Amino acid sequence: MSIALFNAITGLSNFQKVLDTVGNNIANISTPGYKKSTVTFKELMSQTIKGASAAGSDVGGTNPIQFGLGSAIGSTTKTYTQGNLETTGRATDLAITGRGFFIVKNGGSSGYTRNGSFGLDNQGNLVDSNGYYVQGWMAKNGTVNNEGTLENITIPLGGSSIAKATENITFDGNLDASQDVYNAGPPETGGIYTTESTVYDSLGNPHTVEMTYTKVTPGTGISSQWDWSATIDGTAAGTGTLAYDTNGKMDEANSTTDPTLTATLTNGAENLSIGLDFTKTTQLSSNGEYSIVASEQDGYESGVLQSFAVDKSGIIVGTYSNGMTQTLGQLAVADFTNPEGLEVTDGGILRATSNSGIPQIGTATTGSFGSMSSGTLELSNVDLSSEFTKMIIAQRAFQANSRVVSVMDQVMEEMANLKR
Repeated sequence: MSIALFNAITGLSNFQKVLDTVGNNIANISTPGYKKSTVTFKELMSQTIKGASAAGSDVGGTNPIQFGLGSAIGSTTKTYTQGNLETTGRATDLAITGRGFFIVKNGGSSGYTRNGSFGLDNQGNLVDSNGYYVQGWMAKNGTVNNEGTLENITIPLGGSSIAKATENITFDGNLDASQDVYNAGPPETGGIYTTESTVYDSLGNPHTVEMTYTKVTPGTGISSQWDWSATIDGTAAGTGTLAYDTNGKMDEANSTTDPTLTATLTNGAENLSIGLDFTKTTQLSSNGEYSIVASEQDGYESGVLQSFAVDKSGIIVGTYSNGMTQTLGQLAVADFTNPEGLEVTDGGILRATSNSGIPQIGTATTGSFGSMSSGTLELSNVDLSSEFTKMIIAQRAFQANSRVVSVMDQVMEEMANLKR
């Protein structure tokens, strides 16, 4: 009789665990990235009263006679189905669509999570709600090496500056072909034209480039020729020749090869060495009008980091006050052969176990890894209707097992009264 009592007790204990699990699922319905848990049972053990026997020449076989000894928890399984995405508008809120986990680190210990509710600490580190550092690879001069060692992702808003020295200038426009060869006079006659443009040094300081174009008597085999001279902040920086053919197109063979401007700086920046490209310029008649200009230059002044965005592959791109953008880093993603084998620790952080497999680390949108969304969070995959159904079933099962306990109490009371 005590067997039935103990069987019911195991049922009470196990269905209490089901109610605990359902309650935890419901409690985390608003937890970003939370994955619901499911409890399954198994038979605890069986008592064999009589073993099975095979058929003989004069008697048939018999099955074993066994009585169950209750139930036990077979497993508690996380269901890693995709949750819906919610737009938050916060650049630090991230979500993964598909397989994969964010990697976070606390001291020397790595953890994994689907909860992308991140923020920045006072050092600009990207951290989760536990203060754990989000992992990835920081860019060097705008380039990410995602084959290197994982490191803390840092986004120093307002504290990071960039500047770039001008290395190339591209010129465009026209020199007036109707002009005569320049004569200083007096009076001054002929073709001469001066333009100004701005370049930058390695510290982001601006410098003024003045270009003077003078039409000269062409050399042998040249249809038309202009000499140019340049100054940077009033100091001579270079000279050269521009030759044009009878169609007004640049005659590169008779022009200065690889024209360059140079300047020695005393403000602590690197000396300037700037390549010039005149191949887009022309020499056509324009009735005294000139349009030659420095249309492009690849340097820029200093700017501070004002904002950032994360693309679907996890690349973080910063936008600076000077209008420039630069890659700051890339978030890493981990996946496992058996995600259900991960162990949940405090704060909802997942840890690898011997049955989850080792983490396979990569980047979003590559291989089996999913894609990443910025300004969104993955919602819990808990289905309330399903949880309420499980709650009702567990409640009724708990009541039924408690009824077994009550009945066995009555039976034992009757047994005690047999002596009367």
